[in-house]
Amino acid sequence: MIRLVPLLIGVCFLDELASGIPFVGSPEIKTEFGVSYAEAAGWLLFAIAALGFALEPPLFLLADRLPRRWFVCGGLGLLGLVCIGAGLSPGYPFLVVALLLYGPLSGCGVALAQATLADASRDRLERALVRWAFACSLGDLAVPSVVALAAVWFGSGWRASFVAVGVVLIGYAALLWTRRFPEPVARAEDDAPRASLVSALVSALREPVLVRWALAVALCALLDEIMVAFASLYLRDVLGLSLAARTTALSAEIAGAVLGLAAGEALLRRIEPMRLLLWSAAFCALSWFAFLSVEGAAAASFWLFATGALAALQYPIAKAQAYRALPERSGAVNAVLTLFGVIELPLPILIGVVADNWGLGVALALLGLQPLGLLVLIASRPART
Repeated sequence: MIRLVPLLIGVCFLDELASGIPFVGSPEIKTEFGVSYAEAAGWLLFAIAALGFALEPPLFLLADRLPRRWFVCGGLGLLGLVCIGAGLSPGYPFLVVALLLYGPLSGCGVALAQATLADASRDRLERALVRWAFACSLGDLAVPSVVALAAVWFGSGWRASFVAVGVVLIGYAALLWTRRFPEPVARAEDDAPRASLVSALVSALREPVLVRWALAVALCALLDEIMVAFASLYLRDVLGLSLAARTTALSAEIAGAVLGLAAGEALLRRIEPMRLLLWSAAFCALSWFAFLSVEGAAAASFWLFATGALAALQYPIAKAQAYRALPERSGAVNAVLTLFGVIELPLPILIGVVADNWGLGVALALLGLQPLGLLVLIASRPART
């Protein structure tokens, strides 16, 4: 029988597969529904994120009090139904509604699957979250192939992909239901009948170590999708690279991230997590600013590869420290992380404003705040953590 931990890690792969379908399939969606570019991509991205920010915190706090199995398995099962509904959408508004529901259900099933993984892997938490991040990267890589194959076999790539992933998610939820889940033991004051969810959240926000690492996790959004989007523009508009050269450079970054995560678990066996995070952030800052100082395609590809490999380890290690800051209350940790995650929403717009007014080079230099900010947070952490 497959044990719980590998199954929990597999949840991330399926989530990345499902959430990437509308964006890889956005050209088909635009053509089929006759919508604008903003509707085909921008609004769908907003729909996935918006409702989750509002509904996830109370769900996460409840998950510290009620059986975790209900949330993970129920969330994944309902998420599967939503994916099937999205694939069968008769019109664009129905698709938007389905993706609005995707956010909180993904938070319930996927984020709490990660929290359960943290509960079940306390002695090797960083290694478990590196495995989780590696599964996510594999899911991202698989999306274009899955949509393309579905288009060949069924004629509509995004629709068939959504339905297929939805069926798998329902089956996966049923399989997880048969496993024994570790249940976090909430603190006594949060177990008291009169304790409210608000008081539990306020209690978590009063933990300075958790707040510090929640900020660190939010910073890790800079050298992720935001970096890819603006680096692509930089490669074209500043370095003047061709489409083939830009594709090679960005593929090098993705390959670096995958290889960095693949090597992460081995490194964590030999290097203490905080020391690895420190060196990763320091060398990542150097590699990022080196990328901004070169001109040729080969050099740009090399430094993007290095940046991808070094930055990939920062998110799982930082998030592991957030879970360690509040042991046995992983639901509350996720609630705080969601609140700090709101910081990520305006970042692409702010970076774009800087690029419009002061140039792409200045805008991309701001993305270096991720490794530099992590160095500051590491230096300011109490010795006891």
